[in-house]
Amino acid sequence: MIGAIAEKEFRDYLTSRRFLIIFGFLLTTLVLSLLQTKLGIESWGSPGSEMPKVYDIMWGLSFYLGFIGAIFALSLGFDAITREYEERTLKVLMGHPVFRDQVILGKFLGGAMAIGLAVTVTALISTGMLLWIGITIDDYTRLVTYFLLVYIYLMVFFTMAVAFSAHSKNSGNALMYSLVVFLALMTILTPLGSIIAHELAGPQPKMSDELKALQEKMSMGNATMEDYNKYRILMEEYHNETEKWYKKYSEINDYFQALSPEYEFTKISQYVLNPYVGSDSSTVVYYSDHNEEQKKYSLLKSISFVKKELIALLAYLLVWFVVAYLGFVRAEIR
Repeated sequence: MIGAIAEKEFRDYLTSRRFLIIFGFLLTTLVLSLLQTKLGIESWGSPGSEMPKVYDIMWGLSFYLGFIGAIFALSLGFDAITREYEERTLKVLMGHPVFRDQVILGKFLGGAMAIGLAVTVTALISTGMLLWIGITIDDYTRLVTYFLLVYIYLMVFFTMAVAFSAHSKNSGNALMYSLVVFLALMTILTPLGSIIAHELAGPQPKMSDELKALQEKMSMGNATMEDYNKYRILMEEYHNETEKWYKKYSEINDYFQALSPEYEFTKISQYVLNPYVGSDSSTVVYYSDHNEEQKKYSLLKSISFVKKELIALLAYLLVWFVVAYLGFVRAEIR
C-alpha cells in the first residue's frame, strides 16, 4: 500500500504545473549561470590561461540551489496533507484497509522520489555543461557527493513543509508558516547571530593609548630603539587579545548559525567541492587561489572536516519527519 500511495504522489508531482514551473525556473537559472560563466571566460580569458576549477564554478551555483531549490522543495510539501482535507479524499482513502502511517510514509516516499528525480536531472545537466573545462575522476566523485548533499538539503525543506501541512487547517496556513520559517532561517539568523555573538563575546579589544602614541612617534621618524622594542611587545599583545576575542566571537556565531540548514549546506559544500579547503579554514572560499604546494585532501578527509555539520543537517531532516509523522497519525480526520 505504501508503494501504491508513493507511486500516485510521484505521478501527481510530475504532472503538476507547480512542479514543472518552479523546477523549470531552477534549471533555467542554473543553465544561464553556467553559460554566462563560460562566455565570460571565453571573452576575458587570455590565451594559455588556466581554466577555472569545477569547485570555483559550482560554488557560484550553490546559492541558487540553496535558495530556489529550498522554495521548490517547500512548494511540493506544503499541501501534502491539507490538500487531502480540502478535496475530501482523505476520508475515502481511510475507508480502505490502510493505516495512517502507510499514508504519511507513502507521501514522504513519493515526494522523495520526485525530489530525487529533480536532483538527478540537475546533476546531469550541470555535469554535462562542465565538461568543457575538463573533469577529473576526483571531480566526478565530489560532484556526486555534492548533489547527494543537495538532495538531503532539499528533503529537509520538503519534510518541514509536510510537517506544517500536517499541523495546519488549510494549505494557505501551511504555506504561510513554511515561508515564514524559511525566511527566518535564510535571512534573520545571520544578522541576529552576529549581534548576539558580539554581545556575548564582549567589546572588541582596542589599541591602548600607549600603543597609539608609539605608532604616531614611529610615523614621525623620531622613535628610539627602546620605542621600537616596546611597540613590538605591545602590538603582539594587542594581536593576541584580538585573535582570542575573534575566536570566541566566531565560536558563538557558528553555534547560532548552526540552527540554519542553509548554513550547514553552505559550509559542507565548500569542503566537499574544494579539495584544498582544510580544517583550519575559517572563512568561506569563493574562488580558490591554490598553488601546487598547497595540500590537497581526499574526499573522505574533506567530509571528516564537516561531520558535525552533516549530522546537524540529518538531524534537521529527522526532526521534521517525526513532527510531520506524529502530526498526521494523531490528527482528527475531518
